[in-house]
Amino acid sequence: MSAPLHAVERPRQEPPRRVEPPVQDEPFPLLDYLQLLWFRRRLITMLTLLAALLGYVHVNQLTSIYTANTTVLIGVTDTQPLDFNQALYMRYFGMESQEEVQILMSRGLAEKVIERLNLLSLREFNPSLNTDESDPDGLLSKLNPSNWIPQSWKDSLRSASTGEVVETAPTDEELERLKMVRAVNIFLGKLNVFALEYSDIISISFSSPDPRLAARVANQITDTYILDKLEAKLESAERLSQWLSEQLSELEQNVRDSEQAVELYRIEHGFTEGTSGDLLTQQLSAINSQLIIAKAERAEAEARLVQVQRLLVTDAEGVESASEVLSSPMIQQLRGQEAEVMRRSSELSVEYGPKHPRMLQVNAELQDVRRRIGEEIQKVVLTLENEVEVARTREASLAQSLREAESETGAQNREAIQLRALEREAAANRTLYESFLNRFKESTTTEGTETPDARVLSSAEVPNSPSYPDRKRTFFVFVVLGLMGACALVIGLHLLSPGMLSPEQIEQQLGVHAIGMIPKLTGKDVPHNHVQEKGSSGFVEAINSLHISLKLSDPDTKIKAIQVTSSVPEEGKTSLVLALGMVLAKAGHKVVVIDGDLRRSSVEDKLGVDPTGLGLTDFVIADTDDVSDYVSVHEPSGIHLMRTGEGKYVSATDLFASHRMQHVVDLLKARYDYVLIDAPPVMAVADARVIGQVADKTVFVVRWNKTPRKVAKAAIELLRKSGIPLAGIVLQQVDLKRYGRLGYGDSGYYYHYGRYGQYYS
Repeated sequence: MSAPLHAVERPRQEPPRRVEPPVQDEPFPLLDYLQLLWFRRRLITMLTLLAALLGYVHVNQLTSIYTANTTVLIGVTDTQPLDFNQALYMRYFGMESQEEVQILMSRGLAEKVIERLNLLSLREFNPSLNTDESDPDGLLSKLNPSNWIPQSWKDSLRSASTGEVVETAPTDEELERLKMVRAVNIFLGKLNVFALEYSDIISISFSSPDPRLAARVANQITDTYILDKLEAKLESAERLSQWLSEQLSELEQNVRDSEQAVELYRIEHGFTEGTSGDLLTQQLSAINSQLIIAKAERAEAEARLVQVQRLLVTDAEGVESASEVLSSPMIQQLRGQEAEVMRRSSELSVEYGPKHPRMLQVNAELQDVRRRIGEEIQKVVLTLENEVEVARTREASLAQSLREAESETGAQNREAIQLRALEREAAANRTLYESFLNRFKESTTTEGTETPDARVLSSAEVPNSPSYPDRKRTFFVFVVLGLMGACALVIGLHLLSPGMLSPEQIEQQLGVHAIGMIPKLTGKDVPHNHVQEKGSSGFVEAINSLHISLKLSDPDTKIKAIQVTSSVPEEGKTSLVLALGMVLAKAGHKVVVIDGDLRRSSVEDKLGVDPTGLGLTDFVIADTDDVSDYVSVHEPSGIHLMRTGEGKYVSATDLFASHRMQHVVDLLKARYDYVLIDAPPVMAVADARVIGQVADKTVFVVRWNKTPRKVAKAAIELLRKSGIPLAGIVLQQVDLKRYGRLGYGDSGYYYHYGRYGQYYS
């Protein structure tokens, strides 16, 4: 009759002491990472070679760009001495140089160079020529999905979305202008112009895939620039000559009219040339001469005042060119101060932003200096107004004196006075005419002899080597980046690996001692067969080492019943149980292996024995203490095997928690030296936590570089909470070659041990 199954209340055993890693600041594991990189050197080499190949392809696909350079010196014919402050400002602030730089980079000059060299005929400057002649629309244009939509649909959609009126197709002139605008943009993108510091030398460089074209364009830029300056000077001289010619015609007519008036007046009043008047007449003549001079001075003063006022109204900056303003010492001094403040502003703008307090202070000083300059200009204007007022007063005074003298002389002298006035007017007109005539002759004489105020210091030569790209440097960057990326990838994959690779990691992560490392067998070699066939191999030595570690785990207690479990399936616990049992059997011990995984039994499959027959479940429910009917012998290895049995319908948890199970284990311990129990995984079912109550020690199996840390840690915590005595952790299926190269703890020993073990195997 079957014995009843009852749960057993056993005193909880003291859980194993947790191994706490020492708290200390560990240095950066540089040597470990270097060993990891050395182990992965093939992968790193392959990735670096791939990056080098990509870099080689990339640098050979880059278009070579050649840069031609030329230099121009400006202001070479300007021999007029400058004011010291003006010269200092132009030298250190590059006012003139910056203006010429803007001229050289202007769109107008670029258009002239493009037209003179016919650059629109080159694809480099006219992208519309890049289409294949056999395919006018271009292959890329056909592959562009946006070109599959009719233009009328696009116009309708744009008009509906934006509300704008779609214009008609551009005319041929607009298309040509669009080509020119696009060519100018490309041209200016390849042009680089800058003024050398503290000099009047301008450097011009032009880049192009064609070295000869780059040199031609650079030289043409300087030629066009100098020619434009000559044309500008010639045009200015022509305008001056034309204006003088118009003024001379008018002045000549005035002289002719004034002389004719004098002659008519003489004939009309009977004056003969050379007659002299009395003293009163001479006095009137002197007063009249002074009056004429006063009028001239007043007219001159008014003219200067009108000129300054007109410049103030029309061109506030041009008023500084007036002679009265230029001759003011105070304004010259303020100009020097303005130059100094602008120099400081330029220096501070390099370091500070426009809202910085120092920049605001400098700008305030600049505004103050300019305000004072404006005040001085206003003073000059006020002075001119005073001069005009004085001239008018003096003129009025002379006119009053003349009237008083005329009232005394009588009517007979009025005609003579009028005659002399006409004569003086004619003389004044003649003098003005002669002055303009001389200036006109000077202008016409020098016209056409203008020289440019710039010259070429060095012409552009055809460059021999490209300025871009630096293929060696680019290739080196690709190689370095590939090497760094490969190293980063290896380290990243290593850090992201969820498994554990060494006993040190196990003790640090799980807090349990690692009592053994079982190497991974190569090929299709089965562990228990390997134990039988190669008794002196490193694998067998690792099993023997595990046996010794089990004895030392609790020296005061004789350990006989050992449970082997893991966190998840496929960790190698069954193979470890069989290998350990066979090693112990070969050493002369009586060993029985219990297949405790009732749900997924695998011991029979691995040993190749018949899975049917009486076993553990049958013996637990049987009313007998005779074990012989429930244990079979595996003849090749000498171990005894207790199958799962036929009573698999029994609840595994209730079965293992019964008093009968404890009794069965005690019977087996009395008959055998070692009782090895292959238990199910901890995280799958609760069987291992129940079986651990009847076993002396539990061995926890962790598969090398596979078992996730979190899962193993959770399983260990479950065993601890259940009071299961842990003997330690076995690191299963260790790749000794890779482990030795990774450099963990005593891995070098295991690596070389494995190598030397090959000699005996």
